[in-house]
Amino acid sequence: MFDTDKIHRIAKLLMKIPNEFDNVYVIHDGLFVAESAALFRRLKIPVAAIMSDTAAEKELWGFPVVKTVAASANFNERTALIILSKKPVPLIQTTFDFTIRGGVITVPAFVMTNEEAAAIYDRLILKGFIDMYAADGITDVTKTPSALAQRFARGLTTFLHPNFQDFKYQLWDRREHFKPTYDFDDTAIVIQGPIAYDNNYTVETFKFYRSIYPNAPIVVSTWKGEATNDFRKACRENSIVLLENEMPKERGLLNENMQIRSSYQGVKYLRENTGVKFVLKTRTDQRINRCEFLVYFKNLLETFPPNGDKLNLRIIFLNSPVSKFWPFYINDFLAFGHVEDIFKLYDIPLHYDSGEIAYAIKHVRRRFKIRAILRNPKYLFDYNSVTEQNHKLYKLNKMINRWSWAEVYIARTFYEKHIAPIDENKLLETNWKFIHDYLILIDLEAILWDWAKYEDRRYVYSYFNESNFAFGHWLDMYRNFKIDWV
Repeated sequence: MFDTDKIHRIAKLLMKIPNEFDNVYVIHDGLFVAESAALFRRLKIPVAAIMSDTAAEKELWGFPVVKTVAASANFNERTALIILSKKPVPLIQTTFDFTIRGGVITVPAFVMTNEEAAAIYDRLILKGFIDMYAADGITDVTKTPSALAQRFARGLTTFLHPNFQDFKYQLWDRREHFKPTYDFDDTAIVIQGPIAYDNNYTVETFKFYRSIYPNAPIVVSTWKGEATNDFRKACRENSIVLLENEMPKERGLLNENMQIRSSYQGVKYLRENTGVKFVLKTRTDQRINRCEFLVYFKNLLETFPPNGDKLNLRIIFLNSPVSKFWPFYINDFLAFGHVEDIFKLYDIPLHYDSGEIAYAIKHVRRRFKIRAILRNPKYLFDYNSVTEQNHKLYKLNKMINRWSWAEVYIARTFYEKHIAPIDENKLLETNWKFIHDYLILIDLEAILWDWAKYEDRRYVYSYFNESNFAFGHWLDMYRNFKIDWV
């Protein structure tokens, strides 16, 4: 996700460089991509060379590569640096001192990432398209962003294979034209995690939810020190409950303890202070763009009752990543269900690694080799062909029993604590029965799911992989799963 305001400020500075400097040297933090090079050429920035003391190349994207000493010998008062960092930093402009013949020279430097440079380049290209529309007398694209998106999608899809025509639908934001409201007070939303401030992502997310569900309790469950005064004000103005929790002493693998703690506290608050029946747990850096998502979730739970008495209702999870052949690898981004069931999901102990990571790294190739064998197409829908005596299945179970990623730990610990004991020799089969009896797996595209972390994967994050569940795969399992020896 990009800080749009920062992108605009960087772009203005870069556009001034050709008039203020004669020689510009680029320093990259291990990577210099084609989009950055194209941006410099598009803006006519006078790049003299790439400065690097370690690069083996003599040239990168048409620019010569020189040592620092050789480059600094040519520095003067009209020299500048562009620094391409790996991660975004608040700093945009700074200076560096270099020792040259006759003393020290201070050189101005401009800091950005390759991703930010690419965003600026794309913005310039799109701005060119807008100028062409305006020149031809079409003015709606300059007034409503959706008009440009619709026209861009229409042009794009004429070049695409017919199977990808839904790009037009995804790029045209219908929320501006159709945004209903639902009078739900029995359904709540917990948004957990560190606050996403870029482009006010978390704020805009709960404002969107509030505009559709004016009476639904909404909780942001985050950490002490995360919320600013402006964020608290936005919460008050939109009737959002803000929970500022103590952070766990150990974050856990992939921050799993932080997710467990903040999710648990959010659902616990709703359980004790409201009368809601349903709860959606989602994240501060993710958003559902389908307006009627709570209606969809509730209807799914009514349509598919659980196949057992350990939970009140099924629990809805996103389908990707959910692996058919990695036991209890259940997507932890989103969970929807009865408030008591979602409370149980996070009413589990925090997780502390006891050599699991080292074991996983040591056996990663073996695990993928065994999993590849089990990807035989006959297993994709005919789960019942996997027998209790399958030796490779037994080996996979024994191996995977030795480690737990965040998703695995949460799902497996929940199952073991609240549903049934687990036979470590039947992990995969037990996982299938768990999915069949108590879960619903939905497609990300069905709710126009959005992850701020990956701008380029908006709405289309699903893995097109034969080992992952689509909703159709889950539905087939729901109807046809018959293994009765778990």
